Amino acid sequence: VGLTALALQRIGVESIVHALLAATPVWVLVGFALMCASMLLRAEAWHAILRAALPGLPIRRRDTARATMIGVLMSATLPARLGEPSRALIVARRLGRMRDRFPVVLGTLVSQTLLNILALCVLGSVMFATVGVFSRGEDALVIATIAPVVILGLVLAAPWMLRRGKPSRYQRVQQAAGMARDAMVQVRSGLKVFRRPRLGGWAALMQLTAWAIQWMACYLLLVALGLDDQAGIGAAAAVLFAVNVTAALPATPSNLGVFQAACVAVLSAYGVSKTNALAYGIILQAVEIATALAMGMPALVREGMTWKDLRLRALYASPVELPGSRRRTEAAEAEA
Repeated sequence: VGLTALALQRIGVESIVHALLAATPVWVLVGFALMCASMLLRAEAWHAILRAALPGLPIRRRDTARATMIGVLMSATLPARLGEPSRALIVARRLGRMRDRFPVVLGTLVSQTLLNILALCVLGSVMFATVGVFSRGEDALVIATIAPVVILGLVLAAPWMLRRGKPSRYQRVQQAAGMARDAMVQVRSGLKVFRRPRLGGWAALMQLTAWAIQWMACYLLLVALGLDDQAGIGAAAAVLFAVNVTAALPATPSNLGVFQAACVAVLSAYGVSKTNALAYGIILQAVEIATALAMGMPALVREGMTWKDLRLRALYASPVELPGSRRRTEAAEAEA
C-alpha cells in the first residue's frame, strides 16, 4: 500500500486517472472473461491430481471448482496465501474423515505448485529473452523461483529423514515425530499424479493452458491501454512472471503495492512510462480481484459458509464444518 501511495504521489494522481479512463472497456471485459476461464481450467487440473492421489473416492468436479473459486477469493482478500489451506479444507471435508484426507489433499497442492513452477520457467524464459528486465535483481528472482522446488524436495525427503533420526528418550517427542512422519508420507502421496501418465498429462495440459490464457489476458489489458506497440506479448509474460514470483508469500491481501511496483519495474524496461505502467498494474489487479469476487462469492454462498468463518478456519487450520457433513461422517464411522 505504501509503495502504491508513494508512486501516486510522485507520478501524479491526475495523469494516472487519465490513463485509466483511456482504457478500452471491451478489452478489459475480454481480459476478465479469460481470467475466469483460466480459473476453471486450474480447477480441472486439480481434479485430475486429486483423482490420482485418492483413487476410488467420489471426487466431483463441482466440488473442486467451488473450492478453487473460494481459495482464490480467500487469497485475494487475505495475506500469506491463506486461500490454499482454505480450498484444501473444503475438499478434504467432502471426502470423509478430515484427519485422514487433509494431508493428502495438501500434497495435491504441491503437485499443482510443481506445474506452476514449470509454467513460470516458460514465462521467465520469454522475459529474459525479450529484455533484461531485472538486470540487478535477477538473482533474487531466480532464488524465488527455485524456492518451491527446494520445499518440494524437503517434503519428499522428510519421511526418510524422520526415520533416520535418533530415537528420543521422551515418549511425547517420539509420538510427535511419528505423527509428523506419517503426515509427510500422506502429503507425498499427493504427488502420485506424476506416476499416472493419463491423469498427469491431462493435469499438466489443463494447468499450462490456464497459464497461457492468463498470459493472453495480461496482453489484452496492454492492448486496452494502447501499450501493445511498446510492450507486446513478451512484456505480458514478464508481468505475469514478476507478479507471481513476488506474490510467493504476500504480506498484504492480493499483494497490494508490491503488485503495482512489479508491473512498473517490468514495463519500464520495455519503454513504457511509469504513469502508464502504474495504470496497467492497477487495472490488472482490479481485474484479478473482480474475478475472485465474481467467482468466489457465489461459490462461498453455495457452500453455506461466510467469509469470516472460513477465514478463522484457515488461520487456525481446523476442519471446515459443512452443512450436513457431521451427520454423514458419523454415519460412515458407525457403518465402519
